Amino acid sequence: MKTRTFLIGFLVLSIIALVFSHCDQMVKKTENAIKIENTLKSVSLWSDSAGVNPVELLSSLERANRAIDSIGYPNAGYKLWIVQSDTNKDVRFMIEGYWPDQEIYDLIHNHELYKNAEKGSGQEEDKLWAGLKGVSYNRYILVK
Repeated sequence: MKTRTFLIGFLVLSIIALVFSHCDQMVKKTENAIKIENTLKSVSLWSDSAGVNPVELLSSLERANRAIDSIGYPNAGYKLWIVQSDTNKDVRFMIEGYWPDQEIYDLIHNHELYKNAEKGSGQEEDKLWAGLKGVSYNRYILVK
């Protein structure tokens, strides 16, 4: 009986030690992970003459974001904004892009995964973007 109790105790302590060891390794990996700060932003404004559904537009951007994530930059990508303006009624959407830097922006935009995602799903996708007209496009660099 003493042997069984000793064995169970030893087994439990071994499992606890193993779990703590694994947790410690995970904490060290997290501490050593390099956080890439986004220092480049792109902003494009779009007018909408066709009544584009923002959900469809967002779906198109999410496909691009999945490709960007697959390329290895999960903190880069696009966000869609609906513009509420008292002074400019023609602008309906703002697409914000956020990128670590110009070099990675170029790498992503030249990558085959991104290009394939940008092509979309054919005629419906082309029709969606054809209903939009780019009003302006600017890039912004973070001042440090």
